[in-house]
Amino acid sequence: MLDVEVPIILPSEHYNFCFGFVMSSTVGLVGYADKLSGRPGDVIGFKVSSHLSEDYEARLVRVISADPNPDGPGMIEEDVAADVAGTYPSRPQPFHPGSYVRIEQPLTLAGAPALEAVIWPTLINGVEQVVLAVGDMVLAVMGDGSLGGTLGPHRFSTGVPLKVRHWYRVRFAYDPAAKQIVLTQRATGPGGDVGDEVRRSAGASHDLGGAGAVSIAARVTNGRASGFFNGKIEAPTVFCGDAIAARWDFSQDIPSTNVRDVGPADLHGELVNLPARGMIGALWDDSEQCWRHKPEHYAAIHFHEDDIYDFGWETDFSYRIPEDLPSGVYAVRIRAGEHEDALPFFVCPPKGERRADLCVLVSTFTYVVYGNHARPDFSPAWKEEFARWGAYPHNPAEHREYGLSTYNYHSDGSGICHASHRRPLFNLRPGYVTFGYGPGSRHRHFQADSHLWATAAPEGFR
Repeated sequence: MLDVEVPIILPSEHYNFCFGFVMSSTVGLVGYADKLSGRPGDVIGFKVSSHLSEDYEARLVRVISADPNPDGPGMIEEDVAADVAGTYPSRPQPFHPGSYVRIEQPLTLAGAPALEAVIWPTLINGVEQVVLAVGDMVLAVMGDGSLGGTLGPHRFSTGVPLKVRHWYRVRFAYDPAAKQIVLTQRATGPGGDVGDEVRRSAGASHDLGGAGAVSIAARVTNGRASGFFNGKIEAPTVFCGDAIAARWDFSQDIPSTNVRDVGPADLHGELVNLPARGMIGALWDDSEQCWRHKPEHYAAIHFHEDDIYDFGWETDFSYRIPEDLPSGVYAVRIRAGEHEDALPFFVCPPKGERRADLCVLVSTFTYVVYGNHARPDFSPAWKEEFARWGAYPHNPAEHREYGLSTYNYHSDGSGICHASHRRPLFNLRPGYVTFGYGPGSRHRHFQADSHLWATAAPEGFR
Protein backbone atom coordinates (compact mmCIF):
# COMPACT_ATOMS: atom_id res chain seq x y z
CA MET A 1 0.00 0.00 0.00
CA LEU A 2 1.20 3.48 -0.79
CA ASP A 3 0.25 6.77 0.84
CA VAL A 4 0.80 9.83 -1.31
CA GLU A 5 0.61 13.48 -0.34
CA VAL A 6 -1.64 15.73 -2.41
CA PRO A 7 0.63 17.46 -4.96
CA ILE A 8 1.63 21.08 -4.86
CA ILE A 9 0.95 23.03 -8.04
CA LEU A 10 3.25 25.94 -8.81
CA PRO A 11 1.39 29.06 -9.87
CA SER A 12 4.50 28.54 -12.73
CA GLU A 13 16.61 27.17 -23.92
CA HIS A 14 16.31 29.42 -26.20
CA TYR A 15 14.31 28.31 -29.20
CA ASN A 16 12.48 29.64 -32.20
CA PHE A 17 8.79 28.99 -32.55
CA CYS A 18 5.87 30.90 -33.97
CA PHE A 19 3.78 31.89 -30.96
CA GLY A 20 0.74 34.11 -30.85
CA PHE A 21 -1.38 31.72 -32.88
CA VAL A 22 -3.58 28.76 -32.02
CA MET A 23 -1.34 25.77 -31.54
CA SER A 24 -2.40 22.18 -32.05
CA SER A 25 -0.79 19.07 -30.63
CA THR A 26 2.21 17.91 -32.60
CA VAL A 27 2.07 14.47 -30.97
CA GLY A 28 -0.56 12.21 -32.52
CA LEU A 29 -2.14 11.07 -29.25
CA VAL A 30 -1.45 12.85 -25.97
CA GLY A 31 -3.27 13.94 -22.83
CA TYR A 32 -3.16 14.81 -19.14
CA ALA A 33 -5.15 14.41 -15.94
CA ASP A 34 -6.67 17.49 -14.33
CA LYS A 35 -5.38 16.35 -10.92
CA LEU A 36 -2.17 14.59 -10.01
CA SER A 37 -3.71 12.88 -7.01
CA GLY A 38 -6.99 12.03 -5.38
CA ARG A 39 -8.70 10.01 -2.67
CA PRO A 40 -11.60 7.54 -2.83
CA GLY A 41 -14.67 9.40 -4.02
CA ASP A 42 -12.69 12.07 -5.88
CA VAL A 43 -13.22 12.50 -9.62
CA ILE A 44 -10.26 12.90 -11.97
CA GLY A 45 -10.86 14.26 -15.46
CA PHE A 46 -8.73 13.20 -18.42
CA LYS A 47 -8.13 15.51 -21.34
CA VAL A 48 -6.95 14.06 -24.64
CA SER A 49 -5.92 15.48 -27.99
CA SER A 50 -5.84 13.09 -30.92
CA HIS A 51 -5.05 13.90 -34.54
CA LEU A 52 -5.86 10.35 -35.58
CA SER A 53 -8.76 9.37 -37.78
CA GLU A 54 -9.55 6.33 -35.65
CA ASP A 55 -11.00 6.14 -32.14
CA TYR A 56 -8.69 5.43 -29.24
CA GLU A 57 -9.04 2.92 -26.42
CA ALA A 58 -8.53 3.66 -22.74
CA ARG A 59 -7.78 1.32 -19.85
CA LEU A 60 -6.66 1.73 -16.24
CA VAL A 61 -3.39 0.24 -14.99
CA ARG A 62 -1.53 0.22 -11.73
CA VAL A 63 2.09 1.26 -12.28
CA ILE A 64 4.46 -1.01 -10.36
CA SER A 65 7.71 -0.17 -12.19
CA ALA A 66 8.20 2.69 -14.66
CA ASP A 67 11.77 1.66 -15.57
CA PRO A 68 11.96 0.24 -19.13
CA ASN A 69 15.60 -0.93 -18.83
CA PRO A 70 15.59 -4.61 -19.87
CA ASP A 71 18.58 -5.25 -17.59
CA GLY A 72 16.46 -4.20 -14.63
CA PRO A 73 12.88 -4.94 -13.68
CA GLY A 74 11.46 -3.58 -16.91
CA MET A 75 8.04 -2.02 -17.11
CA ILE A 76 5.59 -3.63 -14.70
CA GLU A 77 1.92 -2.71 -14.83
CA GLU A 78 -1.29 -4.41 -13.75
CA ASP A 79 -4.64 -3.97 -15.46
CA VAL A 80 -7.34 -2.66 -13.14
CA ALA A 81 -11.03 -3.17 -13.86
CA ALA A 82 -12.62 0.26 -14.20
CA ASP A 83 -15.64 1.86 -15.84
CA VAL A 84 -13.28 4.35 -17.48
CA ALA A 85 -12.15 1.59 -19.84
CA GLY A 86 -13.64 1.93 -23.29
CA THR A 87 -13.39 3.51 -26.72
CA TYR A 88 -13.49 7.26 -27.25
CA PRO A 89 -13.67 9.42 -30.38
CA SER A 90 -10.50 11.16 -31.50
CA ARG A 91 -10.47 14.94 -31.68
CA PRO A 92 -7.63 17.48 -31.77
CA GLN A 93 -7.57 20.03 -28.98
CA PRO A 94 -5.69 23.32 -29.48
CA PHE A 95 -3.74 25.30 -26.92
CA HIS A 96 -2.83 28.96 -26.74
CA PRO A 97 0.62 30.08 -25.52
CA GLY A 98 1.35 33.69 -24.70
CA SER A 99 0.62 35.86 -21.66
CA TYR A 100 -1.35 39.10 -21.55
CA VAL A 101 -3.96 41.02 -19.56
CA ARG A 102 -7.54 40.26 -20.51
CA ILE A 103 -10.01 43.07 -19.82
CA GLU A 104 -13.67 42.29 -20.38
CA GLN A 105 -15.06 45.83 -20.29
CA PRO A 106 -14.59 48.00 -23.42
CA LEU A 107 -13.53 51.63 -23.42
CA THR A 108 -14.60 54.55 -25.58
CA LEU A 109 -11.79 56.88 -26.63
CA ALA A 110 -12.76 60.56 -26.60
CA GLY A 111 -11.13 63.91 -27.27
CA ALA A 112 -7.46 63.52 -28.17
CA PRO A 113 -6.61 60.04 -26.88
CA ALA A 114 -3.14 58.76 -26.00
CA LEU A 115 -1.74 55.39 -24.96
CA GLU A 116 1.29 55.38 -22.67
CA ALA A 117 3.42 52.85 -20.77
CA VAL A 118 6.86 52.20 -19.33
CA ILE A 119 8.42 49.19 -21.04
CA TRP A 120 11.56 47.02 -20.96
CA PRO A 121 11.59 45.01 -24.21
CA THR A 122 13.54 41.74 -24.22
CA LEU A 123 13.15 40.31 -27.72
CA ILE A 124 12.99 41.75 -31.21
CA ASN A 125 11.47 38.96 -33.29
CA GLY A 126 10.37 40.52 -36.58
CA VAL A 127 6.69 40.77 -35.67
CA GLU A 128 4.57 43.47 -34.09
CA GLN A 129 4.42 43.17 -30.28
CA VAL A 130 1.49 44.92 -28.67
CA VAL A 131 2.02 46.98 -25.52
CA LEU A 132 -1.49 48.41 -25.12
CA ALA A 133 -4.54 48.21 -27.37
CA VAL A 134 -7.86 50.07 -27.19
CA GLY A 135 -10.09 49.34 -30.13
CA ASP A 136 -8.43 50.52 -33.37
CA MET A 137 -5.62 52.30 -31.49
CA VAL A 138 -2.59 50.16 -30.66
CA LEU A 139 0.76 51.04 -29.07
CA ALA A 140 3.38 48.47 -30.09
CA VAL A 141 6.99 47.54 -30.69
CA MET A 142 7.32 46.96 -34.42
CA GLY A 143 9.11 44.07 -36.10
CA ASP A 144 12.33 46.07 -36.50
CA GLY A 145 12.37 46.98 -32.81
CA SER A 146 11.22 50.56 -33.18
CA LEU A 147 8.31 52.06 -31.30
CA GLY A 148 5.18 52.12 -33.40
CA GLY A 149 1.46 52.17 -33.43
CA THR A 150 -1.54 51.42 -35.55
CA LEU A 151 -4.62 53.53 -35.99
CA GLY A 152 -7.14 51.48 -37.88
CA PRO A 153 -5.48 50.69 -41.24
CA HIS A 154 -2.65 53.19 -40.65
CA ARG A 155 0.77 52.12 -39.31
CA PHE A 156 3.40 54.40 -37.86
CA SER A 157 6.92 54.02 -36.46
CA THR A 158 9.67 56.18 -34.98
CA GLY A 159 12.16 54.27 -37.13
CA VAL A 160 14.58 54.20 -34.18
CA PRO A 161 14.99 50.71 -32.65
CA LEU A 162 14.64 50.36 -28.91
CA LYS A 163 17.49 48.70 -27.03
CA VAL A 164 16.53 45.41 -25.41
CA ARG A 165 16.64 45.32 -21.63
CA HIS A 166 16.49 49.11 -21.32
CA TRP A 167 13.63 51.08 -19.80
CA TYR A 168 11.59 53.47 -21.97
CA ARG A 169 8.57 55.64 -21.45
CA VAL A 170 6.57 55.31 -24.65
CA ARG A 171 3.49 57.18 -25.88
CA PHE A 172 1.18 57.11 -28.89
CA ALA A 173 -1.09 60.16 -29.13
CA TYR A 174 -3.75 61.04 -31.68
CA ASP A 175 -5.37 64.44 -32.22
CA PRO A 176 -8.47 64.00 -34.43
CA ALA A 177 -8.97 67.76 -34.77
CA ALA A 178 -5.43 68.35 -36.05
CA LYS A 179 -5.46 65.00 -37.88
CA GLN A 180 -2.06 64.15 -36.45
CA ILE A 181 -0.40 61.36 -34.48
CA VAL A 182 2.69 61.70 -32.30
CA LEU A 183 4.94 58.82 -31.24
CA THR A 184 7.35 59.43 -28.37
CA GLN A 185 10.01 57.22 -26.80
CA ARG A 186 12.33 58.29 -24.02
CA ALA A 187 14.88 56.24 -22.10
CA THR A 188 14.09 56.28 -18.40
CA GLY A 189 15.19 54.74 -15.13
CA PRO A 190 15.46 55.32 -11.37
CA GLY A 191 15.07 58.95 -10.45
CA GLY A 192 13.25 59.99 -13.61
CA ASP A 193 13.96 60.48 -17.29
CA VAL A 194 17.59 59.83 -18.18
CA GLY A 195 17.69 59.66 -21.97
CA ASP A 196 17.19 61.67 -25.10
CA GLU A 197 13.68 61.79 -26.49
CA VAL A 198 12.74 60.47 -29.91
CA ARG A 199 9.59 62.08 -31.24
CA ARG A 200 7.89 61.47 -34.58
CA SER A 201 4.67 62.98 -35.91
CA ALA A 202 2.58 62.24 -38.98
CA GLY A 203 -0.72 63.16 -40.48
CA ALA A 204 -3.58 60.75 -39.87
CA SER A 205 -7.34 60.69 -40.00
CA HIS A 206 -9.44 57.90 -38.55
CA ASP A 207 -12.84 57.57 -36.92
CA LEU A 208 -12.27 55.80 -33.59
CA GLY A 209 -15.91 54.82 -33.42
CA GLY A 210 -17.54 53.62 -30.23
CA ALA A 211 -16.31 51.43 -27.38
CA GLY A 212 -13.30 49.29 -28.25
CA ALA A 213 -11.78 46.16 -26.73
CA VAL A 214 -8.93 46.76 -24.26
CA SER A 215 -5.92 44.50 -23.70
CA ILE A 216 -2.35 44.74 -22.45
CA ALA A 217 0.68 42.85 -23.89
CA ALA A 218 -1.37 41.41 -26.77
CA ARG A 219 -4.28 42.28 -29.02
CA VAL A 220 -7.49 40.29 -28.69
CA THR A 221 -9.63 39.68 -31.76
CA ASN A 222 -12.72 37.47 -31.63
CA GLY A 223 -11.61 36.10 -28.28
CA ARG A 224 -8.10 35.13 -29.45
CA ALA A 225 -4.90 36.95 -28.54
CA SER A 226 -1.98 37.64 -30.87
CA GLY A 227 0.99 39.99 -31.13
CA PHE A 228 2.36 39.04 -27.71
CA PHE A 229 4.84 41.38 -26.05
CA ASN A 230 8.16 40.03 -24.76
CA GLY A 231 9.44 42.03 -21.82
CA LYS A 232 8.27 44.06 -18.86
CA ILE A 233 5.42 46.54 -18.87
CA GLU A 234 4.69 49.02 -16.10
CA ALA A 235 1.92 51.58 -15.55
CA PRO A 236 0.02 51.28 -18.87
CA THR A 237 -2.26 54.29 -19.13
CA VAL A 238 -5.01 55.56 -21.42
CA PHE A 239 -5.59 59.32 -21.66
CA CYS A 240 -8.56 61.07 -23.17
CA GLY A 241 -7.27 64.59 -23.63
CA ASP A 242 -5.54 65.61 -20.39
CA ALA A 243 -7.65 63.27 -18.27
CA ILE A 244 -6.71 59.73 -17.30
CA ALA A 245 -9.32 57.29 -18.61
CA ALA A 246 -7.59 54.15 -17.26
CA ARG A 247 -4.32 53.34 -15.49
CA TRP A 248 -3.32 49.87 -14.40
CA ASP A 249 -1.15 49.67 -11.29
CA PHE A 250 0.73 46.37 -11.38
CA SER A 251 2.08 46.94 -7.85
CA GLN A 252 -1.36 46.08 -6.47
CA ASP A 253 -2.47 42.48 -5.84
CA ILE A 254 0.94 41.09 -6.81
CA PRO A 255 0.24 37.59 -5.39
CA SER A 256 -2.86 37.25 -7.57
CA THR A 257 -3.80 37.19 -11.24
CA ASN A 258 -5.91 40.32 -10.77
CA VAL A 259 -4.88 43.55 -12.50
CA ARG A 260 -6.25 46.74 -10.94
CA ASP A 261 -7.30 49.85 -12.84
CA VAL A 262 -6.84 52.85 -10.52
CA GLY A 263 -8.50 55.17 -13.05
CA PRO A 264 -12.16 56.22 -13.06
CA ALA A 265 -13.50 53.44 -15.31
CA ASP A 266 -12.65 50.41 -13.11
CA LEU A 267 -11.36 48.47 -16.10
CA HIS A 268 -9.94 45.69 -13.96
CA GLY A 269 -8.33 42.79 -15.78
CA GLU A 270 -7.01 39.28 -15.33
CA LEU A 271 -3.66 37.77 -16.28
CA VAL A 272 -3.71 34.96 -18.83
CA ASN A 273 -1.00 32.27 -18.85
CA LEU A 274 0.62 33.53 -15.66
CA PRO A 275 3.38 35.99 -16.60
CA ALA A 276 5.92 36.84 -13.90
CA ARG A 277 4.69 39.46 -11.38
CA GLY A 278 6.51 41.49 -8.77
CA MET A 279 9.35 42.18 -11.21
CA ILE A 280 11.68 45.10 -10.66
CA GLY A 281 10.43 48.19 -12.44
CA ALA A 282 11.82 51.46 -13.70
CA LEU A 283 11.87 52.97 -10.19
CA TRP A 284 13.90 50.14 -8.65
CA ASP A 285 17.14 51.47 -7.13
CA ASP A 286 18.41 48.49 -5.13
CA SER A 287 17.20 50.01 -1.86
CA GLU A 288 14.79 47.15 -1.18
CA GLN A 289 15.05 43.49 -2.13
CA CYS A 290 11.50 42.44 -1.19
CA TRP A 291 8.49 43.54 -3.20
CA ARG A 292 6.29 43.41 -0.09
CA HIS A 293 8.27 46.23 1.53
CA LYS A 294 8.31 48.58 -1.47
CA PRO A 295 5.81 47.32 -4.09
CA GLU A 296 6.14 50.49 -6.18
CA HIS A 297 9.67 49.35 -7.06
CA TYR A 298 8.31 45.98 -8.23
CA ALA A 299 5.44 47.31 -10.31
CA ALA A 300 6.31 45.56 -13.56
CA ILE A 301 5.00 42.35 -15.13
CA HIS A 302 7.24 40.31 -17.46
CA PHE A 303 5.22 38.94 -20.36
CA HIS A 304 6.35 36.26 -22.83
CA GLU A 305 5.04 34.95 -26.14
CA ASP A 306 5.63 31.39 -24.86
CA ASP A 307 4.15 31.62 -21.36
CA ILE A 308 1.76 28.72 -20.81
CA TYR A 309 -0.03 27.66 -17.65
CA ASP A 310 -3.22 25.76 -18.37
CA PHE A 311 -3.91 24.20 -21.77
CA GLY A 312 -7.61 24.41 -20.96
CA TRP A 313 -8.52 21.25 -22.82
CA GLU A 314 -12.01 19.85 -22.47
CA THR A 315 -12.50 16.65 -20.50
CA ASP A 316 -12.94 13.53 -22.63
CA PHE A 317 -13.76 11.13 -19.79
CA SER A 318 -13.65 11.03 -15.98
CA TYR A 319 -12.87 8.46 -13.33
CA ARG A 320 -14.34 8.39 -9.83
CA ILE A 321 -11.87 6.68 -7.51
CA PRO A 322 -13.62 3.69 -5.87
CA GLU A 323 -13.73 3.38 -2.10
CA ASP A 324 -11.87 0.06 -2.19
CA LEU A 325 -9.08 1.05 -4.61
CA PRO A 326 -5.71 0.59 -2.85
CA SER A 327 -3.51 3.67 -2.64
CA GLY A 328 -0.73 3.65 -5.18
CA VAL A 329 0.40 4.85 -8.58
CA TYR A 330 -2.01 4.49 -11.48
CA ALA A 331 -2.27 5.58 -15.09
CA VAL A 332 -4.91 5.63 -17.78
CA ARG A 333 -3.34 4.17 -20.90
CA ILE A 334 -4.76 5.41 -24.19
CA ARG A 335 -3.95 3.75 -27.50
CA ALA A 336 -4.86 3.97 -31.17
CA GLY A 337 -2.84 1.88 -33.60
CA GLU A 338 0.85 2.54 -32.95
CA HIS A 339 0.13 5.69 -30.93
CA GLU A 340 -0.01 5.40 -27.14
CA ASP A 341 0.20 7.56 -24.06
CA ALA A 342 -0.12 7.05 -20.30
CA LEU A 343 -1.72 9.66 -18.03
CA PRO A 344 -0.50 9.04 -14.47
CA PHE A 345 -2.12 9.93 -11.16
CA PHE A 346 -1.68 8.98 -7.51
CA VAL A 347 -4.31 7.55 -5.20
CA CYS A 348 -4.12 8.45 -1.51
CA PRO A 349 -6.09 6.74 1.28
CA PRO A 350 -9.14 8.48 2.76
CA LYS A 351 -8.30 11.38 5.03
CA GLY A 352 -7.79 10.34 8.61
CA GLU A 353 -7.80 6.63 7.76
CA ARG A 354 -4.72 4.44 8.06
CA ARG A 355 -4.63 1.56 5.62
CA ALA A 356 -0.96 0.61 5.67
CA ASP A 357 2.11 0.47 7.91
CA LEU A 358 4.33 2.33 5.44
CA CYS A 359 3.84 5.85 4.08
CA VAL A 360 5.64 6.98 0.91
CA LEU A 361 5.73 10.69 0.20
CA VAL A 362 5.82 11.15 -3.58
CA SER A 363 7.66 14.29 -4.74
CA THR A 364 4.99 15.73 -7.01
CA PHE A 365 6.33 19.24 -6.38
CA THR A 366 9.58 18.19 -8.01
CA TYR A 367 7.75 16.47 -10.86
CA VAL A 368 5.95 19.73 -11.67
CA VAL A 369 8.89 22.14 -11.50
CA TYR A 370 10.90 19.74 -13.69
CA GLY A 371 7.90 19.14 -15.92
CA ASN A 372 8.95 19.01 -19.59
CA HIS A 373 12.58 19.73 -18.76
CA ALA A 374 14.33 20.00 -22.12
CA ARG A 375 17.91 18.96 -21.48
CA PRO A 376 20.42 21.13 -23.39
CA ASP A 377 22.54 18.02 -24.07
CA PHE A 378 19.68 16.04 -25.61
CA SER A 379 20.59 14.21 -28.82
CA PRO A 380 18.15 12.52 -31.19
CA ALA A 381 20.67 9.66 -31.30
CA TRP A 382 19.54 8.70 -27.79
CA LYS A 383 16.21 7.58 -29.16
CA GLU A 384 17.65 4.56 -30.96
CA GLU A 385 18.48 2.84 -27.69
CA PHE A 386 15.29 4.07 -26.07
CA ALA A 387 13.33 2.39 -28.87
CA ARG A 388 15.13 -0.91 -28.22
CA TRP A 389 14.07 -0.66 -24.59
CA GLY A 390 10.46 0.05 -25.56
CA ALA A 391 10.77 3.36 -23.68
CA TYR A 392 8.46 6.35 -23.95
CA PRO A 393 9.19 7.83 -27.40
CA HIS A 394 8.68 11.59 -26.92
CA ASN A 395 11.06 14.13 -25.40
CA PRO A 396 10.44 17.74 -24.29
CA ALA A 397 13.55 18.87 -26.18
CA GLU A 398 11.76 17.97 -29.41
CA HIS A 399 8.38 19.35 -28.36
CA ARG A 400 9.12 22.68 -26.71
CA GLU A 401 5.79 24.07 -27.81
CA TYR A 402 4.16 22.19 -24.90
CA GLY A 403 5.89 24.52 -22.45
CA LEU A 404 9.13 23.80 -20.65
CA SER A 405 10.31 23.55 -17.05
CA THR A 406 11.66 25.99 -14.51
CA TYR A 407 15.12 24.74 -15.51
CA ASN A 408 14.73 26.07 -19.06
CA TYR A 409 14.44 29.49 -20.68
CA HIS A 410 11.83 31.54 -22.48
CA SER A 411 12.33 32.56 -26.09
CA ASP A 412 13.69 35.93 -24.89
CA GLY A 413 16.40 34.20 -22.83
CA SER A 414 14.82 34.86 -19.42
CA GLY A 415 14.37 32.01 -17.00
CA ILE A 416 11.04 30.22 -16.68
CA CYS A 417 9.70 30.67 -13.15
CA HIS A 418 6.23 29.13 -13.37
CA ALA A 419 5.24 25.56 -14.20
CA SER A 420 2.04 23.56 -14.09
CA HIS A 421 0.79 20.01 -14.59
CA ARG A 422 -2.26 21.26 -16.49
CA ARG A 423 -0.66 20.18 -19.77
CA PRO A 424 1.02 17.01 -21.08
CA LEU A 425 4.29 16.38 -19.21
CA PHE A 426 6.42 14.00 -21.27
CA ASN A 427 8.87 13.26 -18.48
CA LEU A 428 6.03 12.30 -16.13
CA ARG A 429 5.37 9.09 -18.02
CA PRO A 430 6.10 5.42 -17.33
CA GLY A 431 9.06 4.44 -19.49
CA TYR A 432 10.51 7.93 -19.97
CA VAL A 433 14.34 7.97 -19.93
CA THR A 434 16.08 11.16 -18.76
CA PHE A 435 19.64 10.61 -20.01
CA GLY A 436 21.05 8.98 -23.11
CA TYR A 437 24.41 8.21 -21.56
CA GLY A 438 25.99 6.72 -18.42
CA PRO A 439 25.43 3.49 -16.53
CA GLY A 440 22.17 2.11 -15.20
CA SER A 441 18.71 3.12 -16.26
CA ARG A 442 19.54 6.87 -16.46
CA HIS A 443 16.39 7.98 -14.70
CA ARG A 444 15.37 10.78 -12.42
CA HIS A 445 12.19 11.62 -10.56
CA PHE A 446 9.04 9.64 -11.43
CA GLN A 447 10.74 6.72 -13.14
CA ALA A 448 13.57 6.47 -10.57
CA ASP A 449 11.06 6.76 -7.72
CA SER A 450 9.20 3.76 -9.10
CA HIS A 451 12.04 1.58 -7.76
CA LEU A 452 10.93 2.64 -4.28
CA TRP A 453 7.23 2.06 -4.67
CA ALA A 454 7.79 -1.20 -6.54
CA THR A 455 9.74 -2.42 -3.53
CA ALA A 456 7.09 -1.05 -1.17
CA ALA A 457 4.21 -2.70 -3.03
CA PRO A 458 3.10 -6.02 -1.49
CA GLU A 459 4.25 -8.01 -4.49
CA GLY A 460 7.50 -6.05 -4.87
CA PHE A 461 9.62 -6.68 -7.95
CA ARG A 462 8.59 -9.83 -9.74
